[in-house]
Amino acid sequence: MIKSSALALLLFSAGAQAGIGPDSGWGDLYQNRFYEPETPVIPFYVRASTGADARLFLKKAHDVSVFQGRDGKQYFYGGQARICSRYSVTGSVSDSRRECLSYEEVALVRERTTEFRYCTFRSDDDCQSYAISEDEYRLEYRVPVMYRTSESDSFTPSRVAFYKPLKIGACDDCSERLGY
Repeated sequence: MIKSSALALLLFSAGAQAGIGPDSGWGDLYQNRFYEPETPVIPFYVRASTGADARLFLKKAHDVSVFQGRDGKQYFYGGQARICSRYSVTGSVSDSRRECLSYEEVALVRERTTEFRYCTFRSDDDCQSYAISEDEYRLEYRVPVMYRTSESDSFTPSRVAFYKPLKIGACDDCSERLGY
């Protein structure tokens, strides 16, 4: 009796997972507690027009689109974000609190290229010279989707269930709409 119940539960669990695969939607993968896509992220750094706030937003590559600017460069668009444009500061110097008084919507836009700055020579615990390397974010990825057999397992790179193709789509009206 116990063996047949365990077998029925195992077969039910396998059947429930059977619909997940490379053609599954991103939402289906994120909602399934037995699968975890290792989706690359693209950073967007934005600043309020008043200079009161600046934020870093990490957007999953499938939530980003690409467009060609009027200057010939390629840009990523990650949607809109709400950031604070005016603060009020209360409290003492040692225990101050900032309260946002007004917000603004800003577009998450960045160049497709990115620069890496790294130290090439250190002396006296300080970097004396730097090198800069420029690279481009890719437009196509093979995203590994991890699998675990139970909720007590962890997602590990050794348990890749499949690879899901990801192609960053084009935004046809972004250049005009965003003024790039």
